[in-house]
Amino acid sequence: MNGGGRNPEESRPARTAGSATVEAQALLPMIWADPQHMPEQLAFFAVRRFGPRAAASVARRKQGRPAAGDDELRQEAITHGTRMTIADGAVLGGPFIVLMPVSFVAALLAQARMVLELAVLSGHDPRSEQRVADLLVLQDVYPSTEAATEALNEVKRRPPGGRGRIPRRTRWSLVVRMAAILGLLGGGKQSTFQRVVSSAPIVVLFLVGMVLPLIWVPALAVIYRKNTLRLGVKAVQYYTPGAAGDVLRHRKRIVHMPGTAGLAAVLRVLAFAVAPFAAAVAAAAAGFRLAGGFWGTFLLVLVAVSLIAASLWFVRRRSRRREEEHAGDQQEHAGDEE
Repeated sequence: MNGGGRNPEESRPARTAGSATVEAQALLPMIWADPQHMPEQLAFFAVRRFGPRAAASVARRKQGRPAAGDDELRQEAITHGTRMTIADGAVLGGPFIVLMPVSFVAALLAQARMVLELAVLSGHDPRSEQRVADLLVLQDVYPSTEAATEALNEVKRRPPGGRGRIPRRTRWSLVVRMAAILGLLGGGKQSTFQRVVSSAPIVVLFLVGMVLPLIWVPALAVIYRKNTLRLGVKAVQYYTPGAAGDVLRHRKRIVHMPGTAGLAAVLRVLAFAVAPFAAAVAAAAAGFRLAGGFWGTFLLVLVAVSLIAASLWFVRRRSRRREEEHAGDQQEHAGDEE
């Protein structure tokens, strides 16, 4: 294992917080090229791309809050990582489900960056390949760093990017495995019964999301928050065993969005979610009939307006991502000039 290897990519300055989505699009071709090693390729990529940024983020926090102790900085890292996982991992149901791999990979990268920042706060080099093994252990891919290190010796670094032409069953199994690592399906060793029980809510969410795509956004936000906080506490226990207690004591206070921004975000999602029901009720109550009487009209209008609302949400989110990417490119260009 190369503990201190560097590469030109590491010299690039940190981009905007939304860059995990951009990086996910760069990582996916490598995953398609080496699907059997998806967790390993993701961990390699995360350390390569986000290791330097994690160090820079921690340095900025320490500079901005010189009086803050390590426990406060760890809580900030977990708070920021959880928010980024929720934001970057947002997924729509229904026909938008084809974009699920990008969102899941972005969420995994956001979680990986959080772990790397916690490693920095414990005095570890986030650019070392040892962090790759650490990530795989924390994600329950391997039982120990020794097992992970041995397995990584057989994995190609930077496989040539595939074009996404892999069997549909393989692609679906990759998405399921991503969901398991994210905690959506219940990771770790489980019996068949436990696996079925833990998967039931996601199956229900999937079915409801076919009609109401936006339901995925708040539902996944709740799941992401719970599991990212759990991963953060686990990483603190892993890197600094005696410091996890303080994080656990303040766990309920972590990830409370600022009042104005949080309220605006909640109201936007509610507006997009309530609009289909309001339109369906108004159309049916006004005597407008398409098919199947009152309920047929209600369901048709509900589905149609729900898809329109989801499309508007998606377009708005994509526009904001492009603005963030453009801002990041300008920041990177300015850093190159310096």
